[in-house]
Amino acid sequence: MKEKSVGGSRVLHVAFSDDWEACQRFGEYDVATRNTLYETLGYIHATTRQGVADVLADVYRDASEPLVLAVIDEEALADNGVPLVWEATAPDRPVTPRIMGPLPMDDRTIVAVLQVPRDGDHWGVPELSGLQVRDHAPSSS
Repeated sequence: MKEKSVGGSRVLHVAFSDDWEACQRFGEYDVATRNTLYETLGYIHATTRQGVADVLADVYRDASEPLVLAVIDEEALADNGVPLVWEATAPDRPVTPRIMGPLPMDDRTIVAVLQVPRDGDHWGVPELSGLQVRDHAPSSS
């Protein structure tokens, strides 16, 4: 497991709108991925600009509930004591980010929450220009 300090870069998390809104009342988001809590998995799934379309297609393809895409600041996570690690989920897959604690829902950590557009049977990727979203995993040192 590789932990990186990468100030100013941002990663993404796909969430059901209802889950996101419910967690806002408590000030932290604790859903790891579809139908799985952080407490069960031990981390919250995240992704990069290059990976978000695959997440939408592979994990949420059949979802009918509205989705949001949270843009998460890596430096703010670190300042809140929440590590972000990069791990390969399988030998033939790229490394992906994992948020190793409940996600603080303050404005510095969550810089944007975007509605995910639906076009027929496919989820689209919202416009991410100007949000400093990481294209891919950091290079190994």
